[in-house]
Amino acid sequence: MWNYSDKLMDHFMNPRNSGQLPDPDGHSEVGSPQCGDAMTLDINVDDEDRISEIRFMTFGCAGAIAAASALTELARGCTIKEAVSIENRSIVEYLGGMPEEKYHCSVMGHEALSLAVEDFMKRRDKTAEHARETIHRLESEGVLEPGSAEIEHVHPSRVLIRMPGGSEEKLKASVEENLNEITGRSMEVLVNE
Repeated sequence: MWNYSDKLMDHFMNPRNSGQLPDPDGHSEVGSPQCGDAMTLDINVDDEDRISEIRFMTFGCAGAIAAASALTELARGCTIKEAVSIENRSIVEYLGGMPEEKYHCSVMGHEALSLAVEDFMKRRDKTAEHARETIHRLESEGVLEPGSAEIEHVHPSRVLIRMPGGSEEKLKASVEENLNEITGRSMEVLVNE
């Protein structure tokens, strides 16, 4: 029988943040071939690049479930940069220790978080690219004056565009429609004057 701390057992018996997010900003799936554990991790990120919501599902031992639960508690509220710097030893320390043979459980959580953040950044970059292409197309069609619209902030599910004056409702509708079609996600476009 493994010697688990009371805190580790509490996170195993009462995992925090378990489940899935309906339309996450970042998603990952990882597994450990050495023990057969598997994990999915979903994150939502706010406009300050902080993890606002995080959920996991784990198939594995008590150590894997507790480590994933602890990781979500440590990562929520962190910037994505801070979150990916969470080390496995931080998870182990947070849980009040873990048998050395179970350290790989904390490594799986760290890998899942890094991949979910990477997925978020890829989605954000694609959204930015599509928004730039859409604005360029609207400029070439004469809907917008060249250089009048500037992308101020991009998120996988929303784009903030700065545009002094002009037809902001037409821009908003055109960009949203195009982004919804290209990304397959429901996008929100905000126009800032």
